[in-house]
Amino acid sequence: MRRCTFELPKMILIIWFKAKERFFKSLVLVPQTIQFSKSVEDVSSSYYDYWYSLFSFVSKYNSALFDAAVKSFKFFLNTEGTAQKIENNIRMAFDNSLRDNLKEESLVSSMVEFVESWLKLVNLSDHRQFTSNVYNLLSYGNRFLEPLRDNINRTSSELVEMEGGFHMLHYKSDEIPKYKTPLLIVYSLINRNYILDLLPKVSVIKNLQNQGFDIYATDWGTPAAYDESLSLKTYAEEYIDDAVERIKQITGCEKVSLFGYCWGGLFALIYSALHQDKVKNLILHATPIDIEKEKTVIEKWTSSVNADLLVDSWGNVPGWLLNLSFILRNPVETILKYPRYFDQPRTLDEIAQFFAIETWLYDSRPIIGEVYRDIVNQVYKNNLLIKNKMRVDSNTINLKDITVPLLDIVGANDDLVPPSSSKSIIDSIGSVDKNLIEFPTGHVGLCISQMAHEKLWPKVGEWISQHS
Repeated sequence: MRRCTFELPKMILIIWFKAKERFFKSLVLVPQTIQFSKSVEDVSSSYYDYWYSLFSFVSKYNSALFDAAVKSFKFFLNTEGTAQKIENNIRMAFDNSLRDNLKEESLVSSMVEFVESWLKLVNLSDHRQFTSNVYNLLSYGNRFLEPLRDNINRTSSELVEMEGGFHMLHYKSDEIPKYKTPLLIVYSLINRNYILDLLPKVSVIKNLQNQGFDIYATDWGTPAAYDESLSLKTYAEEYIDDAVERIKQITGCEKVSLFGYCWGGLFALIYSALHQDKVKNLILHATPIDIEKEKTVIEKWTSSVNADLLVDSWGNVPGWLLNLSFILRNPVETILKYPRYFDQPRTLDEIAQFFAIETWLYDSRPIIGEVYRDIVNQVYKNNLLIKNKMRVDSNTINLKDITVPLLDIVGANDDLVPPSSSKSIIDSIGSVDKNLIEFPTGHVGLCISQMAHEKLWPKVGEWISQHS
């Protein structure tokens, strides 16, 4: 039906491309042997598919927004109480409705179709080569920016040079660590590593350091286009093992406490399954493990997208694409959070923290293509990790093989990694000594909320100290 409906615009595109081809072939300076890599019909069809799928997705997306607005308005008509209570209830009604609408199969399918049509257009041009050059330029530029980003308002650290495409940070302290076993934090490949060291007053690193821990952390840096072939094995096994061996060399300890943040928790689980003899205990922080339990909007979209086509088209997955998906899950909240935040007086510390969080949220690095492909296909699409069928190179990852003490930290209000996804590890891992802390906050709140620093992280530090 849609092919018939849009047959006239398609024919116009075909005529235009044929006219363009004949014009260039008629020029004296252009050899008559020029062959277009794609037929005119293929190119025009790709453009047609792109614009149609864009129109379809935008229509369904706007319909989802409108439906959520209508439902929240109906809720407003039937709500009584204070102005603040009414506002909060309307906001909650809108957010819940929009979240459900954005996970509807028809909208998700239209989004997938649009992304695939866009990627096909990318493959028809030299866009990937251009983007690769930009990535390389940015990665070189970040070599000058990263020292500033890693030191201004951060806990004092020294750079431990490592072989390969990453560095390791060692957080220095004037006092001798109270606990002998060093703590290695393994970060995600999505956002920058400073979320656990955002500002002095809300630094998880500083909090744990003050409790007496000797802390190291991975610094994955900014990947260049030529890093796209690095694999899940490279990060989850080789790089972490390099870091562990270097820490053992520096400290003389035989084992480390391994702390995995978000996707870094996936790396930590894989490493622990393969090299448990070097791990004293394992801490997971908001790690997506069992995707079939419940899906947030981001997880639903991620599990639906064609990861193979995305990686084959772009190499590394662009950071701006991730930022766009985060915005689309609730654009109204993205727009209104600024006037909402500043509708009352704020201290300089509060303003600094607000903008520090905003900077981190959109400071997304490109994700290594092959690692993204592996995690999306094995974890998000097929849920192989929790089924003990995930493959890393020639190894099958069996969570029952992990018997070291485990602490699982979960945000009860996490809208990126649902609690049910993270908590499944408790029933699946082979450890006898395993503990769960479910804290009443969201994904970022686990790191930066005042309540978390007063109650959560002292409790985490106590657990680590008892298992060091």
